[in-house]
Amino acid sequence: MAQIKAPRATEVLREYGYGGSVDVVRRRLRELRPPSVRPAQRTGYRPGQVLQLDWAEMPTRPKVAGRERRVYALLASLPYSGAQTAFFSFEMTIESFLEGHARAFEWLEGVPRECVYDNLRSVVARRERDEITWNQRFLHLRGHYAFHATACTPATPREKGSVEAAVRYLMTGFWPARRFGSLGELDGQYADWRDEVCNRRRHASGRFLVEQRLEEERRALRPLPPERFDWSAARLVRVPADGYLRHGGCFYRAPASLVQQRVELRANRDEVWIRAHGITRAHYHRCYQPGTWLPAPIMRPEPPPPAAPPAKLSSAITPPELSDYAELCA
Repeated sequence: MAQIKAPRATEVLREYGYGGSVDVVRRRLRELRPPSVRPAQRTGYRPGQVLQLDWAEMPTRPKVAGRERRVYALLASLPYSGAQTAFFSFEMTIESFLEGHARAFEWLEGVPRECVYDNLRSVVARRERDEITWNQRFLHLRGHYAFHATACTPATPREKGSVEAAVRYLMTGFWPARRFGSLGELDGQYADWRDEVCNRRRHASGRFLVEQRLEEERRALRPLPPERFDWSAARLVRVPADGYLRHGGCFYRAPASLVQQRVELRANRDEVWIRAHGITRAHYHRCYQPGTWLPAPIMRPEPPPPAAPPAKLSSAITPPELSDYAELCA
């Protein structure tokens, strides 16, 4: 009976002579079935133990590089201290996800023992109840930094309440009325706000200073590995006759000596570069304006101006003196 809805319960009751409306049955069922509230267990954390991460889409679409764009932020929050950092991107790709991790660990100057996630496709390739198949590139990240990963129970956001609160704080405390011309400029504005406002506040529930606990966490983190993790996207392509390779709607030129050869095109959020035989042969700042050619193609020269027409020779005729007309009229 617990799963029967009010309309079906009304039909059953009519077989026993009930003549009332379905609204009466619905109100009665609401009294008999009080809303089930799953109790929440508050969890405590040790310094440097857990880092919670999640994607968030910013509520407005600023105009950058000539068009309105979605802006995403990968938020990383430390539950013990309440400190946060974020990585902004125009796309939620696996490369942006991995780069956000590397930049967060570098800002923390260490690696936490555990990272907690929602069931993101960048983390969980497949899940059947408690059996999780991890994303292969995410496994490479875990192996490089040697941290433990935990995927939350589906549809249970309170298991990562710290990063959920960080998302709300970012959208209300930092994002409104924000103006910027590039992601690099946005990074600078966020870094100032994070270091001067966000992580210097007094925690709302714990009433402690966030920056003091952040220093405790940094001392408890494990050291970074000696080499930086390579998060860039890479694909093998053949250089066409004109030398231009396409990435993200823009075109980047390879050296003429590589025409008709297979090269490796690599890119991250800010850069695009071309490698051949293990050597970087061309390097560009990434452009987000579709249809841009870097460098610009050589323009066809204008035709020469038409030759000027020859000047007409004008014969100078000297009019006769007036005295000559007077003699003729005399």
